[in-house]
Amino acid sequence: LACALWAFVRRGLATYLSYRAKLSLGLVSLVVSVVTFSFVGKVVAQAGPGFTERYGSDYASFVVLGVAAHSIASSGLGCFRSALRKEQLQGTLELTLTSSLPDTVVVLLSGLGEMVVTAIGGTVLLLVAARAFGIGLDIAPSALPAVALYGLFMSGLGLASAGTILVTKEGEPISWGFGAMSGLVGGVYFPVDLLPSWLSAVSRALPTTHALSLVRQITPCEAGPAVGHSLAYLSLSAVASLLLGLLTLRWCLRSARASGTLGHY
Repeated sequence: LACALWAFVRRGLATYLSYRAKLSLGLVSLVVSVVTFSFVGKVVAQAGPGFTERYGSDYASFVVLGVAAHSIASSGLGCFRSALRKEQLQGTLELTLTSSLPDTVVVLLSGLGEMVVTAIGGTVLLLVAARAFGIGLDIAPSALPAVALYGLFMSGLGLASAGTILVTKEGEPISWGFGAMSGLVGGVYFPVDLLPSWLSAVSRALPTTHALSLVRQITPCEAGPAVGHSLAYLSLSAVASLLLGLLTLRWCLRSARASGTLGHY
């Protein structure tokens, strides 16, 4: 199993590096985003010190940390669907699924390879860009387990998304819906306490909000029971999401095989 995972990781890395134009454009987009956040942060700073006093960091650091953690974890949301879609378009999906490994394991490994490459590449590029433009990233000790658990949660949704695309071929609501909602009310771009009361309840229910609050917790007074509560919530969410995702993927694979449309796109 470890050898198979390494093979998929090497394959994903080779594919990722082969698209040089896409890689270059992604790097440019990242730099543009960091520059934009740095200038918006200066605007917020000129409006007064209230943001830093209230949230423990300037706006540029706040949003860059949020976008970084969310983007790294969100790689699990699209990687499995993307891997399956590539196999469909290349006409190799049915051949890939004839290996000695179970179908769900093959899909899982193919997506993990792409997710590892994307997460590592994105992290390195973001850290370099943030340092180049003088944005401080004070990462909390709870950041690593928070991002890991949030990534597992997103991976569960990603597995369900991959299964759905096997049936629908084009268009699936899972990654689109949760991606839009988490970006809007999960605290990625602005503090969630700015939301109206009717959206605050939705925000508190999202694992995104809990993960990002742990990533940004840099003062001792914010640690304690709240950290344990958020980590427990993320753990339960991750387990539930992975179980649901695997069951959905398995059902969709069986359905596509039964209808004879597994390789259709």
